[in-house]
Amino acid sequence: MSKPDRLHQINLGYSPEEDRMLLRINTTGKTEYRLWLTRRYVRLLWNLLTKSVERLPDVRAQAAPETRQAVKSFQREEARQAADYSKDYEDSETKRPLGEAASLLTGVRATPGAKGTQLTLQTKDGRAINLTLEKKLLYSLCDLLISSTTQAKWDLNLNVDEVPVAETEQDGPVH
Repeated sequence: MSKPDRLHQINLGYSPEEDRMLLRINTTGKTEYRLWLTRRYVRLLWNLLTKSVERLPDVRAQAAPETRQAVKSFQREEARQAADYSKDYEDSETKRPLGEAASLLTGVRATPGAKGTQLTLQTKDGRAINLTLEKKLLYSLCDLLISSTTQAKWDLNLNVDEVPVAETEQDGPVH
């Protein structure tokens, strides 16, 4: 019995020509997904990710906001130390089930799961990519969004330590 296809690498970069972020997801089974993220969907994704951080058991267990922030800072630093940013993104010899060109992200949903946040990314043509973001991966994706939006000069001022603003549009899939 073979192991299930797991997340191997995530890459996020800004394309000035498209004024969008290109999210590339590579799995251990050498499958790559390429998605265009607009500024709007980066903001929606960010709010879902920060809500997921707030739901982490170690964070949720803290009553005082200062303690919650300290726990998040510690966990984020722990994730940074575990991540290998020196390794180049591997995109050779990969299968691309969504096609060679990147697909436009048109829906995003995050739900708590037993092994982490279940992130569903929906494309314009209705296909969905489901990812499980365990704690370290959740923080790493947050860091990628922070650095990429800063580089793009989108002025989103993303901050993991801020409590997400409740918006009804973010609670379900966004179309």
